[in-house]
Amino acid sequence: MQPNLEISATERQTIFITASTGWALRNFFQTGAIEKLNKTFNIVVLASPPVYAGLKALNYEKDVELVLIKCGREPILWKLMRQLKKKIYLDGRKSNTEELWEVYNPRPFHQRVGAKIIRHLNKLFGPHNLYEWAEYIDVAINRSNKLRKLFQQKRPSLIFATHATTYFEEYVSRNAYSQKIPVAFMILSWDHLSSKITLHNFYSNIFVWNSRTKSEILSTYKSVKENKIKIVGIPQYDLYAANPSITYAQWCEKYGLDPARKTILFSTMPQVRHNQQHIILKNLIRSIEADHTLVKSVQILIKCHPFDTFQGYEELISKIPIGIQKSTLTNESEKEEWVPCDDEIAVSRDCLFFSSVNINIFSTVTIEACYFNKPVINIAFDPIPPKNRIPCYKYYSFDHFKPIVELGATDLVFNNKELVSAVKTAMHKPEQKDTERHALTREYIGQNVGSATETLVESIKSIISIR
Repeated sequence: MQPNLEISATERQTIFITASTGWALRNFFQTGAIEKLNKTFNIVVLASPPVYAGLKALNYEKDVELVLIKCGREPILWKLMRQLKKKIYLDGRKSNTEELWEVYNPRPFHQRVGAKIIRHLNKLFGPHNLYEWAEYIDVAINRSNKLRKLFQQKRPSLIFATHATTYFEEYVSRNAYSQKIPVAFMILSWDHLSSKITLHNFYSNIFVWNSRTKSEILSTYKSVKENKIKIVGIPQYDLYAANPSITYAQWCEKYGLDPARKTILFSTMPQVRHNQQHIILKNLIRSIEADHTLVKSVQILIKCHPFDTFQGYEELISKIPIGIQKSTLTNESEKEEWVPCDDEIAVSRDCLFFSSVNINIFSTVTIEACYFNKPVINIAFDPIPPKNRIPCYKYYSFDHFKPIVELGATDLVFNNKELVSAVKTAMHKPEQKDTERHALTREYIGQNVGSATETLVESIKSIISIR
């Protein structure tokens, strides 16, 4: 990945790219987006300490300039304004997600009082107006010039922000705004807009996966102009357009599985969201063992979410083969320290490609499995009544997932008996819901799998050339 030597270093413009989480490594380094940009621009990656260490360990320092950014603790006023804007926004869009969080995760007294005040002000002034005022005040008072020397030295033409839920990203973006440097932001995932982030008015451009997210922005942010939003697709799915380089037998060998059997892929979620997945698996395994057909024909691969380091899966004992694809995150590490393995995307693709059915709880893997036209079973039950978290079945009322349920592309199961029945159907009649799965794929993934990275790169180039 060497720079294009036909353009001298002094003629090449500079792009700053933020890297505060392992997702940036997966989505932009492993996809080749950084490599492609590096042919035209000087790339400077502003990295948080754990990601900086990960980039160095993966030897990316030879290709781009890495700059370690230590932003310290977030000022209380920054945090308060972010929470205020998020509350105004979610209340204004009448978020089912937020209502469920309030019911099942009671907030402290001051937050409950604040929520009532915001609800009243939204009714009085209108949520769009109130949000604009809060954004104006936030940007006016919460600024930083601590990176001025770096910005003046490198003179970036653009900041490409890859995340929006960390103080690190706010720190870099507000420094850029203070220096009048445009900030282009890519929404990390399809679920972030309705539950995790709010958008700044100073973003010069916003990159999104699909037209659904674009429409969502236009309907909930009146100040964002349509020409600011660019649909680029999903770079990390580009590799899904290519078939695996190994056979099913070779893939099975990696996990100690039997190539004569079909594979059930169980994609986990972080334990903080559902800490009973091992119980679900245990009950499913027992039911499979009791079925004379399934026990001879299927096996299970447990693919851990990057933030799921749970060790209980290893204790599952079965008459059928059980494989585990573990996270690279250790038990002692925080999720911000997760660094993906260098073939993270290929591993995910191969698991989906070779499996016969996918089981997950409320996961983006639902969309990915539908792309591969695999039957999808969504778990909507808790074997034991949960404490201090939302019941599993309620997740499917979240704003971003409810439309998927309505498309009918998956089987929603509410107990182990329904789960086993759905597995049998998936094995014997995998063609069921073909039409629905294709419809979901068209709406959420689109048609440009294999070229999204190139689309993103060309979009970034066009922004800079217009300037």
